[in-house]
Amino acid sequence: MLPVEHILPALHQQLITGDAIVVAPPGAGKSTCLPLSLLKLEQCKDKKIILLQPRRIAVRTIAAYLSSQLGEAVGQTVGYRIRSDVKVSSNTRLEIVTEGILTRLLQSQPELPDIGLIIFDEFHERSVHADFSLALCIEVQQALRDDLRLLVMSATLDVAALSKLLPEAKLLESQGKSYPVDVVYRADNTKQPLFEKISRLVIEVTPKHDFDCLVFLPGVADINKAAAKLRSHFGAEIEVLTLYSELPKQEQQKALQPHPDNKRKIILATNIAETSLTIEGIQVVVDSGVEKKAVFQLSRGITHLQNQNISQASATQRAGRAGRLTAGTCYRLWSRELHDRLPKQSTPDILVTDMSQFILESAIWGSTIQELGLIDQPSEAQIKQGTDLLLHLGALDAGLRVTGLGKDIHKLGCHVGVANMLLKSADISASHQSLACAIAALLESKDPLRGETSAQVSQRIEFIHRNRSHAIWQTIKYWHKRVACRIDNTWPFYDIGLLLSFAFPQWIGFRTSDKRYLLANGAGVQLREGDILTSHKWIVLGSMFSTDKTTGDAKISLAEGISFEQIKQHHGDLIQWTEKVTWNESRSSIVAERIQTLGAITITKQNLPKPSPPEVLAIWKEVIQLKGVMSLPFDDYALQLIQRVKLAKKVMPKVDWPDFTEEGLTASLQSWLLPYISEVYTWQQLGKQKFNEMLSSIMDWTTLNTLKQLMPERYKVPSGSHIQLNYLTDGQVKISVRMQEVYGLADTPKIGNGRIPLHLELLSPAGRPLQTTQDLAGFWQGSYREVQKEMKGRYQKHFWPDDPANSQATTRTKKKMNNLN
Repeated sequence: MLPVEHILPALHQQLITGDAIVVAPPGAGKSTCLPLSLLKLEQCKDKKIILLQPRRIAVRTIAAYLSSQLGEAVGQTVGYRIRSDVKVSSNTRLEIVTEGILTRLLQSQPELPDIGLIIFDEFHERSVHADFSLALCIEVQQALRDDLRLLVMSATLDVAALSKLLPEAKLLESQGKSYPVDVVYRADNTKQPLFEKISRLVIEVTPKHDFDCLVFLPGVADINKAAAKLRSHFGAEIEVLTLYSELPKQEQQKALQPHPDNKRKIILATNIAETSLTIEGIQVVVDSGVEKKAVFQLSRGITHLQNQNISQASATQRAGRAGRLTAGTCYRLWSRELHDRLPKQSTPDILVTDMSQFILESAIWGSTIQELGLIDQPSEAQIKQGTDLLLHLGALDAGLRVTGLGKDIHKLGCHVGVANMLLKSADISASHQSLACAIAALLESKDPLRGETSAQVSQRIEFIHRNRSHAIWQTIKYWHKRVACRIDNTWPFYDIGLLLSFAFPQWIGFRTSDKRYLLANGAGVQLREGDILTSHKWIVLGSMFSTDKTTGDAKISLAEGISFEQIKQHHGDLIQWTEKVTWNESRSSIVAERIQTLGAITITKQNLPKPSPPEVLAIWKEVIQLKGVMSLPFDDYALQLIQRVKLAKKVMPKVDWPDFTEEGLTASLQSWLLPYISEVYTWQQLGKQKFNEMLSSIMDWTTLNTLKQLMPERYKVPSGSHIQLNYLTDGQVKISVRMQEVYGLADTPKIGNGRIPLHLELLSPAGRPLQTTQDLAGFWQGSYREVQKEMKGRYQKHFWPDDPANSQATTRTKKKMNNLN
């Protein structure tokens, strides 16, 4: 008896009146036993049950298992439906589908007349399709079908968040049928590739166990490399199998089913083996702790597959695979300390995905993303990016309403750009649409010429055209059927770039260096060294990849050349002429240009006559605010005025002084600077402006006169000379004067109503500093004696009195002083 059977009576009773949430660990029977039991529900006697699964392999496997339980072939009572593969009949009562299929069904028949119950399995994976279709189902319940029942099932679940969407749903929990799993942490911090580390660990631990081993790796490349290494080591003793979504069905089944000769197996799998699938005979799990996650990069407009650490919930799911038959062991290729730092749950797909398709789905539904009942809402940036693309393609109009083209794009049920290509190509010719079907298939499939030095799409299409037995032809035929187009043998290879541009106009690129291109969306991308595509000035991308999450250029994996004439003819609406007045940093000047652009790409520039005064002032204001007002080429007079006013404000705060702090000067640009520079265009010209007069102009006569008295520009010393004062940024006021000119001055002179002592720099007759002081009386009585002794020997013609505080100040030598007397 499976553990889930204990909750079946309560579940049946609950579904009579409302929705339910079932939480059960792997092995409890929620995907196998539970769905068949629900066929007995009264409300499902004349209506179907839809069971959603996030992966195609699980759909087929579960359908086959449930059909075998009934002694039937798939497609009778239990059937399945995935894109391009449907096995259902008029007798089908339980239909297992991928999540996108339900969204299509809801859009075509919102009332779901033939469906009594929808089961969302493995909901903890939080695929964006599951989140979205659940939100639509809730709206159908509320508006059209109060008798429709929803059942959400998961191995682990954020029940609190889900309960907000389904407040009346009853939570039912089932214990799993599992054995203890010994978790062993085996961190490997060497710099070897991941497949090397995992292979070494598998080779070490396999002899310690008697049953099969399941190994988790992030992607196909690591799986194939590890498989080759392990096959070489174990030979015929143990069969090494692989399991990932791109494998043919027969190969997948070999991994899932017991070995016909009872030989031990080592199965290398991606995270598709984490949930849903039952793999018999597993006693050992070796977990790399890494998964390949599709993350949408807004800055580049690409969905990037990146390796990242799994969550703690995923680690628990994987380890549980070792305890389905007997006590097992899970070896983790990381430390306990790292495990404690892993996120508790994986990031929901809806927060890291391209939302363009779902924005269109929402508009078709008659809503917006924000209005739907979603557990998590995508960011505003995601919504803007997706909306901009749909507007760009013409799928939405300016009022964000779905256009006729948008409805046609939606019907095809694929990436909105690819759908646009399939439709727009028909406007050129039937052979162009046939070629578009081949390009669509290529974009959805594994690269048939992976490893080639060039990313050229035409090489792949020509290869496919010559090899009619290639597996990709199944997808090509599917698209021909979807768009009702016959296969044409005369594909116009010369227009591949044009067709790609219908799919990805934002990825039209212009060459900026030997192998670097700037895309219309502003992203930088690079071709590989020596790629023949570098001869093209313009290209359009079909796909790219990135080895970094946020920085650096993405690498081009599929692209084709396109001519500017083709761009002008078919994307003329994307090419714009704008007149711009900007600051040219390299020339340190304001420039007015007429610029031809395609998105972020500048095609040509034309110089325009001098810009208008308002445009000039707007640029100066922006530049000065960016650089900082104190970066202006102030002359010494202006800088001294600024310091004088700032010091005066401290001494006499009640006077209405202007604010000459950096913040104040920036805020008042409009009053003291901008009116005088409307015909100034360069930084050099700006340096010739009379800033002192500009700053003085915002003070009235009374304020200026008070400043002159309080903080004078010059100070009259005992010799009669008027010496320039230097107002320093630290608030001190410095005066540099020959020592002979301050004889007779008994104490330090002061300004600012006697509150600011001058900082005296006393100079030799040759103008060299001898002493700096703010205590002149102390200097005369102290260290002056040492200065006097030295100076008498060096400057014998000059006057060095014994009592300088009471001696005559002079600018002359002793001889001239005597002659004067």
